[in-house]
Amino acid sequence: MIAVMVFSVLSSCTDDYGKKVTFTGHKGEVFYKGEGVTEADAKATGKFLEENEFFLKDDKERSVQISKKDNRIQFRMVVDEKGMAQIEDADEKFALLAAMMSRDVFHNMPVDLIYTDKTFADKKTIAFDPSLGDAVKISSEIKNMKKKSYMANTLYYAPDVEESAADTIVNYFVRSDFFTSTGNNDMLLSKTADNGAHFRFPVKAAFANEAGLQKVEDFAKQLKTDMFDGIHMQFEVLDENMKSIKTFNYEAGGSGGGH
Repeated sequence: MIAVMVFSVLSSCTDDYGKKVTFTGHKGEVFYKGEGVTEADAKATGKFLEENEFFLKDDKERSVQISKKDNRIQFRMVVDEKGMAQIEDADEKFALLAAMMSRDVFHNMPVDLIYTDKTFADKKTIAFDPSLGDAVKISSEIKNMKKKSYMANTLYYAPDVEESAADTIVNYFVRSDFFTSTGNNDMLLSKTADNGAHFRFPVKAAFANEAGLQKVEDFAKQLKTDMFDGIHMQFEVLDENMKSIKTFNYEAGGSGGGH
């Protein structure tokens, strides 16, 4: 969804945009300009954007630019304002992309993301957010997970979780109205060290309060009773930056509490 918001730059005055690297299989292009960034950086940026499905293998041109200022990378991309308006929490999604780029491409150097027009003229800056470290870690973990979806709801599950178990859990989520036709809940499932179940549930800030956490605890208790009787289960609530808010821990015998 992010990729469709990126347009090509104007064909004129390309020398002002810096040197350009193109790629095979798609029409993505990375310009690099000024001291401190190299062709190798541009190629690494392009590879990163391919791996994160920003550069898609289609006929649409997508152009970005990297430069360096005050020991920070400036990552510019041409965006369509109408397209941006259709994406929920677009700034947050792009901030996460920049944080991932900081770690994966630029050896943890801060990356500021800048929206531009079709001539790389700045329109809005999303400053690097160092608090997104947990989100970057989990996003990388998700890449190696499988997934099952119901409408806009998704269960991401670790490779060592059997597909049949994932199907059973998704069906339970649907029956219990945790996954609904109008909802957009995400859940991560992996195994605990003792082969139990570890669920991680990211929630919106408006839900991260006493009343919201009580609803989560009620659901977690019922999930434990219905699906994981006799098995250790952890149900961890995450904030929008994927930081842990509270974990409900249920031992194999059925007792549990939050911390």
